[in-house]
Amino acid sequence: MAWMMLDGQPTEEASAKLPIMDHGLLYGVGAFETIRIYQGFPFLIDDHLARLERGLSRQRIRFPWQREEWLAQIEELLRLSGLQDASLRIMVTGGEEGLGLSASEYHQPHTLMFIRPLPFDDGEWFAKGKELEVVSIPRQPPGGAADIKSNNYLNSVLARQQVQRFPEVEGLMLTPDGFLAEGIVSNLFFVRDGQLHTPSLDLGILDGVTRKWVIALAQSMGIEVQEGKYPLAALDEAEEIFITNSIQELVPIRIWRGRHLEEHPITDALYGAHRSWTTLLTSAGELSRRM
Repeated sequence: MAWMMLDGQPTEEASAKLPIMDHGLLYGVGAFETIRIYQGFPFLIDDHLARLERGLSRQRIRFPWQREEWLAQIEELLRLSGLQDASLRIMVTGGEEGLGLSASEYHQPHTLMFIRPLPFDDGEWFAKGKELEVVSIPRQPPGGAADIKSNNYLNSVLARQQVQRFPEVEGLMLTPDGFLAEGIVSNLFFVRDGQLHTPSLDLGILDGVTRKWVIALAQSMGIEVQEGKYPLAALDEAEEIFITNSIQELVPIRIWRGRHLEEHPITDALYGAHRSWTTLLTSAGELSRRM
């Protein structure tokens, strides 16, 4: 039996229901977060909830629960599932508003929380690495909902359909004018001349929780980090390339445009440091206070 939390209550997934007039279904109104659970600890949970609240606020959706209420639901779902190392997804919809676009606030959102075992062995993707290939679907331009982790995920779905060997291969989306943006389900980093580089948020990329964490971690280790606007050719000159997301963590790119990248010393150091904090921090901002 698979359990979920629906509007704060434990519910069997098979019997869970939402109204068909929910604007999350009709128009993709809402936002979600995917959180890695380590030994029962929701890593960087405060950063995830802060981003969720920002996304809901942009859509004029009432933030449905306070922090302690979210944490209590996570604890209950962990108890029901018996899982300690898992992938947790929180989803909020606009709620039932009927047909027609709404100009008012969404006061009665629905909340859903799902939990799953990790779909891979712990550390598997870091050990294996991936290949990176460019897809033709561009990242949405800045403005509107581009930087919201919204329930409307069509941009990434269309990009995903172009990658035949996903997840062994990650698709790289560019901006409409051809600059590096992000992966289908990841943020992008590369190392050049010992410096860590990543596309800047003003390009319309997702403000990734793990992206933010890796930047803070690198800076704490004395690694210089540059955020900027980079042409595709910048990756051809990179000494290391890696991608990040909350579930797969840091994943080295082993193959880029036929070039094999065997050594990842900075990526390795970052990953080792990352793993030492996964049961300790609720936000990236805590790192400096703990050092």
